[in-house]
Amino acid sequence: MPLRHVCWLLLAVVAGTAIGFTIGLPGSGGAVTASPSSVQEEAAAGLAFAPATSRRPVRPTGLYTGREAPIGLQRVSGVEAASTATAGDTPVGGAVSYSAPYARDLTFMAFPSGATVASTDAPAETTGSTTATTPTVPSGPPPEISDVRTVALTPFSATLSWSTSEAATSRAVYGLDVPVVWTAPTVSGTTHQVTLSGLAPASSYHLDVTATTSDGRSGVSQFVLTTPTLFAPVHVSTGNGAILLDDQPSFPKLVWNQCPDAVSGNLAVGIDFFMGNGCGSSAQLATWLSGSAYAIGDAKEPAPARAGTIGTFLPDEWDTHLPSNLTAADAARLIPPSPASGPRFLTLTNHFYSRAAPLPQGRGMYPALAASADVLGFDLYPLQNWCRFDSFGDVFDSQLDLVALGRGKPTFQWIEARQMDCSGAQLDPTPETLRAEAWLSIAGGAHAIGYFPNNWSAAVGAEIAEVDHEISTLVPALVEPAIAASASLGSTVKVGARDHNGAVYVIVVNASRTPASATITVPALVDRTLVTLDGQNKATAKDGAFDVTLAPLEARVYIAAPAA
Repeated sequence: MPLRHVCWLLLAVVAGTAIGFTIGLPGSGGAVTASPSSVQEEAAAGLAFAPATSRRPVRPTGLYTGREAPIGLQRVSGVEAASTATAGDTPVGGAVSYSAPYARDLTFMAFPSGATVASTDAPAETTGSTTATTPTVPSGPPPEISDVRTVALTPFSATLSWSTSEAATSRAVYGLDVPVVWTAPTVSGTTHQVTLSGLAPASSYHLDVTATTSDGRSGVSQFVLTTPTLFAPVHVSTGNGAILLDDQPSFPKLVWNQCPDAVSGNLAVGIDFFMGNGCGSSAQLATWLSGSAYAIGDAKEPAPARAGTIGTFLPDEWDTHLPSNLTAADAARLIPPSPASGPRFLTLTNHFYSRAAPLPQGRGMYPALAASADVLGFDLYPLQNWCRFDSFGDVFDSQLDLVALGRGKPTFQWIEARQMDCSGAQLDPTPETLRAEAWLSIAGGAHAIGYFPNNWSAAVGAEIAEVDHEISTLVPALVEPAIAASASLGSTVKVGARDHNGAVYVIVVNASRTPASATITVPALVDRTLVTLDGQNKATAKDGAFDVTLAPLEARVYIAAPAA
């Protein structure tokens, strides 16, 4: 290589090292900045959603800075963070919509109906202008939000504090792509503190800090919050119907009996819990994962063979081999609990389900088995076990039965990911069937989800990645207890609803291969406006009810902001 080339390479290495060192210094991470032109283009284009009946691409949305996001809180600057309703728009249900470099279709929900929204950041230079309408709103400047900082930050939670220039109630709203999870409001005052729960390690969240005065004036400051990677062993437990990681809610995505050399493909689509090692001991799998995910060990293995695991699993489909008169004491004698080994997971067959045939020995063992586990799951597989072309409603109904059997324990369901037992192309799992089954199980109350077998086609893998991403942004809401919700009698549409800090999340799924319409009734909605997670659909509830028309096997998650 010529000497001049060597010199130039050395100069580049030295310069790059110096720049990287400067960026890495504590306190050197500045605001996340975007050029006005690029922000304007993105805001004009909105989010790149596909039609509601298509698969939308899985890609990061929001600001791309060209470098890895620094850990902690970074202000979004160099953009107009918020504005009042844009010209020609009529606020839906009295709510005020505003433009932002991300979440244009959803962030109008961040404020109560009738509130006026204004940016508390310094105005940024832009190449264009926004013409605002003049809705009837309180006059006067918005409350200023200042000194936003992290009080505590872990891979699973963040505690934030800030001040406002006058007495106001405040919230934080956050999400991976758009802010869709609300904290509880603070009491009216000038100092505020909230905790964001259900976060994922090494992940960046779009964050709105909002403040609203008693007369309805509202302000917002926008940030990107990035969590640290795992840096210590994680304590896994259960509580309030959820699986907890260091006492924070989680929504595990599982596979069964994976070999270590195939783990990377599962990690790439969002799998974070590995139940059993198909090619060795659980301890070997835990070592291979090395903190990138969690291993669940075989309860029958000796303790050294499952070192490093976060829990244990009881024999797969144990109910098949047990008598109907089994007691909890019998189950404990067969596989005694192991102290300090974490939660015990159990996968049942579908024979507990009231619409499935019982086992030859009956159903009497199920209460004892449910008592012996901390986390209860099952497999049904309408396509590949029952060999039925259009029996997806049973995924939802059987999940309801399992939730009842579990009596407050976290539950999960295995979702069929490829051909197994039933032949014929019409019975092969597809991206559409996987998505429908996954959201049917969640609507029915699942607080974790598994995919079986542990390998699948590229198309199905892309759908798993999308579903897992959507789940991850909604974790705190999805693990809340179910609230009253129903669909029209006789409809193939299934519905489940959750309330999290006043926001209402409504999961609707067409459990049929033909289009379907239904009236969805969720009394907690009253007369609120809802927007789907993908920004494709809006609805306005009247007396807690709204209408939907769904394509075959279509699943939607509707979100209604907290009421005023």
